Amino acid sequence: MTVTATPRPVAHLSVSGELQEARARTFLLLGPLSDEDLRTQHDPLMSPILWDLGHIAHFEELWLTRNLDGPIEFVEMPGLYNPFEHPRSKRGSLPLPTIEHCREIMEEIRQRVLNRLALVDFGSSNPLLRDGYVYQMVLQHEHQHNETILQTLQLKQGAPYSPTERHQPTPASNPSRRIRPGEMIRFPGGSVEIGTEDRTAAYDNERPLHQVRLHPFWIDLSPVTNAEFERFINAGGYSRREYWSRPGWDWLQGAGVRAPKYWERVDGSWVTRSMDRVGQIEPLHPVCHVCYYEAEAYARFVGKRLPTEFEWEAAASWDPET
Repeated sequence: MTVTATPRPVAHLSVSGELQEARARTFLLLGPLSDEDLRTQHDPLMSPILWDLGHIAHFEELWLTRNLDGPIEFVEMPGLYNPFEHPRSKRGSLPLPTIEHCREIMEEIRQRVLNRLALVDFGSSNPLLRDGYVYQMVLQHEHQHNETILQTLQLKQGAPYSPTERHQPTPASNPSRRIRPGEMIRFPGGSVEIGTEDRTAAYDNERPLHQVRLHPFWIDLSPVTNAEFERFINAGGYSRREYWSRPGWDWLQGAGVRAPKYWERVDGSWVTRSMDRVGQIEPLHPVCHVCYYEAEAYARFVGKRLPTEFEWEAAASWDPET
């Protein structure tokens, strides 16, 4: 006689697969790194990567075991990986464990999470479980730390980070047809919807859906390009006081920058570095690695201003054809 195993619901298999994929990506990023790379605080704004790993693990334990077993604790985990107890600038001095110990802890917590996942009811009245909300929250949290780790690796001192795998993006067909630098489009204003009522993946600070009234405004059709920002530099934008706000000018005097971070003048041309790749700036790529003050100064240079958060969200979700 044979016994047919009862298949797990598709939702559970999907959540399990997504959690495993995120974890595999986390460790793929770490493949080329030495123990020193993992333990070093490469910039005061970023954590040592070992701290990120411990925080990923204990956040998962907090929300996918402890808060499902008892009363919800609306706090961060206590101790070494609590971001409020240990600000980023201080994390380089913490007694962080080895990468081997981090892996053991992450695997032990993950196994408990997967064992419990098999018994979870996504139709539960528990708001954490309904539609898999808390699992999506933890998944997004690890994705966010993947981004944070990549930011840290771009800031890494010494030999640039060289990834284990590279995926060459498919080049867009004639991007100049889609990117029209400086061209603007008029948003008619009126009452617009901001936020969401989604409770499966959206964070609480993205809710509720609500109405905001906006005045008409013009906004660039495409992001500011490297070529456009280069014109600002060539026109003396970093030395002309009239383009900078008072706090922006104070920041500029202290920072002493004269171009976006990672731009360097070589043989009369601007080159930039992305991880271990160095090459000439791509004229039609959006300008990156500028701060708010630099963006504000550029906007003044071209006789415009930066959009508000509500203007940006309305324009980004707006289809002028309809």
